[in-house]
Amino acid sequence: MYALADQGRSETSGDAFSGSTDGRSLRRERNRDSVIEALLDLVREGNMDPGGAEIAERAGVSHRSVFRYFDDLGDLITTAIDTELNRAFALGHIDDLGEGTLDHRVEVLVDTRLRKFDYTHGIVTLARLRAFALPDIDTRFSQLASSVREQLRLHIAPELAAVPEADRESLLDTVQCLVSWDAFDWHRRILGRSDDEIRQTSVYALNAVLR
Repeated sequence: MYALADQGRSETSGDAFSGSTDGRSLRRERNRDSVIEALLDLVREGNMDPGGAEIAERAGVSHRSVFRYFDDLGDLITTAIDTELNRAFALGHIDDLGEGTLDHRVEVLVDTRLRKFDYTHGIVTLARLRAFALPDIDTRFSQLASSVREQLRLHIAPELAAVPEADRESLLDTVQCLVSWDAFDWHRRILGRSDDEIRQTSVYALNAVLR
């Protein structure tokens, strides 16, 4: 492709060309990241239906260039959701997993889930709104739900062992529902509860089903 341009080119000119290519690649990556962060900023501010023009303006790039980096708006949204969920992954780690009294384990679990919900509330709201049009989103959430379920299985192992084997998955389902994003969203958005009130209710409910 560059045969004619290469004729007689010195090693120095080759380095310059390589540097130019690297510069364009870095600029492209920076612009792509800026577009993702612009979408995430808009969502955190409560805009659950950001358009390409809004995203481009916030990112400081042209509207046309947004779609040089992504196939379409759905591709951008899916990428942004995945980016934010990956960042939040560590927030879902339960300290003292499976250790201590039931009171301690319940409080640690609720505090961990609330911390993660606070961080991801905006992006998960967007994901819920877009899931019907973008099936990959539900696949991602199914994977996350499976991971959370296995953590919960370890965290409440004594309580699971104390009920008949046929009831263990039902008990696990109940606990997972009580600490789910949907339960948190219902308390906050529909009932208007504060984090302290959500914590109190969640601790009460978990103790009620696990004792």
